[in-house]
Amino acid sequence: MKFDSYNLKTYILEALKNINFEKPTKIQTLVIPKAIKGDNLVVESATGSGKTHAFLIPVFERLKEEEKNVQAILIAPTRELATQLYENTLQIAKFHPDIDVRLYIGGGNRENEIKRLSLSQPHIAVGTIGRFFDLAIKSNALKIYSAKMVVIDEADMVFEEKEIIDVDKVIGVIQEKPQFLVFSATMPKGLRNFVTKYLNGAEEIIIEEKALTKTSIEHIMIPCKAKQKEEVLVELLKIITPYLALIFVNKKEDVDKLAEYLATKGYKVGKLHGDLDDRSRKQTLKRIHDLKYQYIVASDIASRGIDIEGVSHVINFDLPKDIEFYIHRTGRTARYDATGIAYSLYTYDTENYVKALSKKGLTTNFMKIKNGELVPTKLVTRQTESYMSKKEKELHQKIKLDKKVKPGYKKKRMEIINKELKKARREHIEEIYRKKAKNENR
Repeated sequence: MKFDSYNLKTYILEALKNINFEKPTKIQTLVIPKAIKGDNLVVESATGSGKTHAFLIPVFERLKEEEKNVQAILIAPTRELATQLYENTLQIAKFHPDIDVRLYIGGGNRENEIKRLSLSQPHIAVGTIGRFFDLAIKSNALKIYSAKMVVIDEADMVFEEKEIIDVDKVIGVIQEKPQFLVFSATMPKGLRNFVTKYLNGAEEIIIEEKALTKTSIEHIMIPCKAKQKEEVLVELLKIITPYLALIFVNKKEDVDKLAEYLATKGYKVGKLHGDLDDRSRKQTLKRIHDLKYQYIVASDIASRGIDIEGVSHVINFDLPKDIEFYIHRTGRTARYDATGIAYSLYTYDTENYVKALSKKGLTTNFMKIKNGELVPTKLVTRQTESYMSKKEKELHQKIKLDKKVKPGYKKKRMEIINKELKKARREHIEEIYRKKAKNENR
């Protein structure tokens, strides 16, 4: 099946051809026909599935170009994602001279936006819910009451930002009941409540994560102690040679901290997180495009909808708590039939996490850094670490050398202790796996 089988408007087909879109993806095949009919849809799908054009194509197909009013509002959770969505929308709109698409996000010139809106209204408004609330509710400048379509992209993030009240107020001014196209990676409670209120009877389309899991990505787990993560990361960076590496942390404040640390080590590193101002974000993305950065330290904003080309490696400095976010992060590499590698630094409470990844269809390899190389190892668990801590105490009490042994009494003693610890660790891990194998064979 090709896009021309949907009998789309000529300019839409020209736009798709221009961006080298020939065949619809799985999600596009399921969504486009229903959305064109005007059905309300709730779609669960991961980043990289082709969801953006799954809703953009129906939006343009249902658009009445001759009517000079707001017909569609496209809501994204952050300025960066809204900008990305706006650019994707322009890729189609530019093939029709009469279509007006505008972006409404924080950081823009509000007064100029209001002045322009007083003269004319866009066909399609793209933006964040905060800006829509400001322009449509507070100032009554953006006349969204005429909207026939509402798209909420990355809806789980919209409602995570606790902006559901603003969403409710914005949608509440629309005069006629619009079509809703809601796209989300997961279905949090807030989103469920929204669906119940506005989309009673909406069809739910779920794209299984397993189908989206890329076999072209190699997943490698590297053990480390929490206090040694920076050192282990630097050791890893000395081994790998990425074209472009995304390094993920869980907290925004840690982005600056880790980026500064890597910069002191001589690495060309940029940073992306939600608190960067518009100028800084644009500057970072331009430098990425110009190959000025080889490493980007990022919060999860960079894993959700931002298409950064050329990512060869993803490194989870912090493992995300949500398995879905792991999928999103690692999906930043191996785009467009390329291969990629995802490294994750883990501490000793990760056994259940690894099992959860396996249920998603991911095969994980365990490796450690030894003598400047990555070598195979086995999963190290909290159980192992607790055992080793106890064993180390025992050995320190047990192994005593004659203090007449000079020079290097302490060094020789530690060499013996470390040798015994290494032996004990190996034996303990082997015993754990023997027990597991025995239990599984019962």
